[in-house]
Amino acid sequence: MKASEALLRAIASNGNEIPAVQLDVWFGELEKARLVTRVIKDDKNVFYWKLTDAAIAFLKKKGVEMNE
Repeated sequence: MKASEALLRAIASNGNEIPAVQLDVWFGELEKARLVTRVIKDDKNVFYWKLTDAAIAFLKKKGVEMNE
């Protein structure tokens, strides 16, 4: 639920609505900052966003508990 709450807060901070492509923009920015990377798994039809080591270290430093 924390991830859902974070998304709701992000949308609220942008005037309570965002265009659907905004999520792509945000993930693109995270990818450029090398905080996430795209991963294609065996199904080859869907890619996933994976946190990089830098992102994990940042979140741990902020006190976020990681499900590893």
